[in-house]
Amino acid sequence: MTASTAVLEHRADAHRHGAPGQLVVERLPQLARHAGVPPDLVLRWNRVPAGARVDVVVHLHGYSARGRALRLVRDKLPSSGLDLGMRPAPTLAVLPRGHFFGGGSGRGFSFPALRRRGAVVALADEAIRHLNAATGAGATRGRLIVTAHSGGGAALMHILADLDPDEVHSFDALYTDPGPLIAWARRKAAAGGDGAMRVLFRPGEGTAANSLRVARAVPRSARFRVECTTVPHNDIPGAYGGRLLADPAADLPGTAPATGAATTGELGIPAPARPGTAATLSERIAQVARAEFRRWRPGGGPALTETTPAAGPILREYYRTGVGVPVTDAQLRSSAYQADHPWSAVFVSYVMRTAGAGAHFAYSPAHQTYIRAARRNRLGGVAGNPFWAYRVSEIAPRVGDLVCNARAGSGAGYDNIAEPQTRATHCDVVTEVRPGRIRVIGGNVGQTVDEKWLTTLPDGRLSTAGRQGTFFAVISTTGARTPMAPGTTAPGTAAPGTAGPVGRDARAVRVMRLLVQRYRYPVAGAAGLVGNLMAESGVIPERIEGSAENTPMRAEGFDGRVRTFTPVEIRDRDRAGGRGPRLPGVGLAQWTSPRRRAGLFTHVVNGRRLGPAILSDLAAQVDYLVTELGRDYRAVDAVLRTPAVTVDRASDIVLLRFEVPAVVVHGRPGDPAVQRELASRRALGQRALAAYRRAHP
Repeated sequence: MTASTAVLEHRADAHRHGAPGQLVVERLPQLARHAGVPPDLVLRWNRVPAGARVDVVVHLHGYSARGRALRLVRDKLPSSGLDLGMRPAPTLAVLPRGHFFGGGSGRGFSFPALRRRGAVVALADEAIRHLNAATGAGATRGRLIVTAHSGGGAALMHILADLDPDEVHSFDALYTDPGPLIAWARRKAAAGGDGAMRVLFRPGEGTAANSLRVARAVPRSARFRVECTTVPHNDIPGAYGGRLLADPAADLPGTAPATGAATTGELGIPAPARPGTAATLSERIAQVARAEFRRWRPGGGPALTETTPAAGPILREYYRTGVGVPVTDAQLRSSAYQADHPWSAVFVSYVMRTAGAGAHFAYSPAHQTYIRAARRNRLGGVAGNPFWAYRVSEIAPRVGDLVCNARAGSGAGYDNIAEPQTRATHCDVVTEVRPGRIRVIGGNVGQTVDEKWLTTLPDGRLSTAGRQGTFFAVISTTGARTPMAPGTTAPGTAAPGTAGPVGRDARAVRVMRLLVQRYRYPVAGAAGLVGNLMAESGVIPERIEGSAENTPMRAEGFDGRVRTFTPVEIRDRDRAGGRGPRLPGVGLAQWTSPRRRAGLFTHVVNGRRLGPAILSDLAAQVDYLVTELGRDYRAVDAVLRTPAVTVDRASDIVLLRFEVPAVVVHGRPGDPAVQRELASRRALGQRALAAYRRAHP
């Protein structure tokens, strides 16, 4: 077999620790008949101890608006519901690519290779072999679970004629005769044991009649249920898949039992557009946050606090559902435990999972984790993910967004949040937007779930004046937005009511501060150097040559396609092999030569070699820059460190002797093009100096 793989966790770590991981299999012989674009298979697993019995979950995806161009990782994995974050048992999730047949819609996919007797079991066993090859776990197959979404339900019905899985979950997928599912469910329920079935559907749509047939035919119990929901069709697996994998008997929010009634709107089945039902993810996020605010005030009375007995079940649910962590009532009633375990990010994770964010959100007990992920989405232009983090100065918060601030004097900011250092942060959910203010709700605020109003500027952006000065990011829950212009303020200065420089100037000030305070450069010398960094990279550490500032890791590859590159792909750029970005420049100084690029990725800071992670660490890149100047460019460094150096002199020597762009390589100092470049960079040096002076009057 031929397999091209991408393992998210390092193989050595996965082998040693049984760590969660992901594997992309480009070609799988069993699926060779399936027309479409590779990869053929995606595998995802949670923690797998050596020698463990591993449950296998096979998901059959539905049609795709991209038709034949469907790509599993981009188009189906995020919405598959293969979320193992809450599942305690060692589990391997298997996502095979269907066969593109088009059909009348031009979007059709089926699974002919899996309809043969024994084919799904063979696929599960092959997936276990791939897992063992990647991790050395020596795992064996345990329970078999099959899930299907939308058009994948047709294949599920064929498969169930010969297959006896332990669990089956159908996500708005019963467009065809559900007879095989009914027969299987009756046998499984009658046998007792730990079988399970969940059928979810939207009333009034093409799956409703067949779903109601199942409800009439299969006796309802905790583990065998048919339920309706108003969650959008494509969001259903993501909203509920992870919850069912954690507990197939779980009560699902936003659902109602289907009793087998022939018409919708009867016997507890909600109509598709009933008042109060949130249609979009953003609306659902705000809706859940508001409901939780009320939940902490039973009967409209005083708010519960975290250590009161009545709060225990709520917090246990937050931990279990939000981040998959079990906690006891004794722990939750302990003031010492609560002091050491803030639960504000657990609350946000619970809200997101309950609202149906699915695999798009980085669930974590630490805000920094999902802020980093949302920032990567924005910088990488990840169009398929709705969570994009912007600077607080760039966009106006909307309902459902998150607003994030530094806490406990941590100094967290947009430019340093990706660094390895842990920085205390807090985020709240925006639930209401009015002229001049927004209402936000957060967890662990005053030891409860509480709300507050924040002041906004006339254009809707969050003010960072006074007590709001620690806010640094707004996480959009609707994906990409156009950053707002700063109005009539001078370039790089704060808008009225905000604190300090923003954007490129703020990054320039941070580098200036490092150069002056940590590395003892004179202010003018540092400004001349930083002006060149502004010209080269916009002072964005992860920027690659040919990219835009708002998508700094997205550029043209050797194949001519413009795409987002990973840090590993950027580090391992190979011109001869045609791998990675076409242009070589990378980092603050746009290092281009193989030797200087290699030096960046092998640089050691505080005893640690960061490797590709240095792309998101501004301070580490400044350390490499200073090291390189002192080691390989001593004459340049000497000028920069001269106490009487001017900004213009520092800027010139960095351009002519250190950066040496193409205009300098191919010209002479007196050429008009060179003179224009010198003047441009001198101006940027003066701008860096002015921004620094404003920040340090």
